[in-house]
Amino acid sequence: MAEIKLKEHWHELFALFLALLGFLISVAITKPWLSYFAVFVSGFLAGRLYYLQRFKPIFPSVLIILGFLVGYVAGSFWVSRFWTIIFFLYGFGLSYYMHVKGIIGSFKSKGFVK
Repeated sequence: MAEIKLKEHWHELFALFLALLGFLISVAITKPWLSYFAVFVSGFLAGRLYYLQRFKPIFPSVLIILGFLVGYVAGSFWVSRFWTIIFFLYGFGLSYYMHVKGIIGSFKSKGFVK
């Protein structure tokens, strides 16, 4: 019987979990404006995750982000899938840009208020 090595495949399992979670969230939200807002906020958080992990191995972070996005897009029955991806990418890009320029800081940054 094949044994699952959790230390080697944690990112794949987490991406699968987030794909399922994204699917369930998008199916539960039936109002289009709320769905677009939720995917924009998800993209914003994904941009923050990508910024914080940019100097570490990036593949697990990208796989996790894409897992959630694929699950969300697969379950978006009441909204346009094209606009769902556009709002996610806009939130992702805006968040990453704001982190790079120092408009938004992380907890470990020098000027962050404690």
